[in-house]
Amino acid sequence: MDKYTAMRVFCRVVERESFAATGRDMNLSTAMVSKYVAALEKELGTRLLNRTTRRVNPTDEGLYYYNRCCTLLLELDELESSVAQQGNDPRGVLRLTAPMDFSLLHLMEPIRLFQQQYPLVRIEVDLDDRQRNLLADKFDVAIRIAHLSDSTMVARKITQCTSHIYASPEYLAINGTPQTPEDLQHHRSLMYTNLAQDRNYWIFNDKEGKRQRVRMHWTLAMNNGRALCEAAAQGMGVIQQPDFMTSELVQQGRLQQILTDLPPLEFNVYAVYQHRQFLPQRIVAFVDFLLEYFKNHKRW
Repeated sequence: MDKYTAMRVFCRVVERESFAATGRDMNLSTAMVSKYVAALEKELGTRLLNRTTRRVNPTDEGLYYYNRCCTLLLELDELESSVAQQGNDPRGVLRLTAPMDFSLLHLMEPIRLFQQQYPLVRIEVDLDDRQRNLLADKFDVAIRIAHLSDSTMVARKITQCTSHIYASPEYLAINGTPQTPEDLQHHRSLMYTNLAQDRNYWIFNDKEGKRQRVRMHWTLAMNNGRALCEAAAQGMGVIQQPDFMTSELVQQGRLQQILTDLPPLEFNVYAVYQHRQFLPQRIVAFVDFLLEYFKNHKRW
């Protein structure tokens, strides 16, 4: 039995939950797919898959074996790619996950410039404000705006942003301008829902730089920051949003920063990728390019 092929077949069966679909994907007969899996189970002395008439699911042992296989196969692919690319330009598909608003506003230009410099690299971008699992979802690089706690990943800071409180001049003229975070409790707040903390609270730095939480009474909640900024610009309430998203509206006079005497909340923007012994050149080149780009192109 070709162990390498058998492991690939088994992983595809787990992902597709079907012998027939795996066969179509890999140009194999359903019977041959079944033989590869059966050979693995015989060699390992344990059942890897539970089979029903409708679908196939991994056993506990099968799920463990699948996760280990994915890691080993990925490292093998990267080793082959790394050896093949020695002396050559970066190439291949780079899978990137990134926050939607940051990407739309500030990531398209560096991607364009990167591909001009490295035309053999194709980039597949998944825009999602949730933090995706790089290993499980098979991403090469993630852009994350957060305080990171996962030490199993490599995180390289590419830039920084700060979060402030904003409202439209029209809203402030009608409702007054808050002078303290506690004053915000008497205002309509617009909440961003894709946050780790409780959406009913906003976090502030006080004048001594200590964190404090203030309970807000929100009237509108959304999972998109740009939509919230537009709602605030139309006088619907007060927002707490990063400067990379609000700077243009402030310049246009549609939003006004308030509570300016408080220290802002600072967040680093990271390019995150897995610890790998053999890192494809396309990943190294892309992350290095982002670092250099944002060092020279701060746009907010």
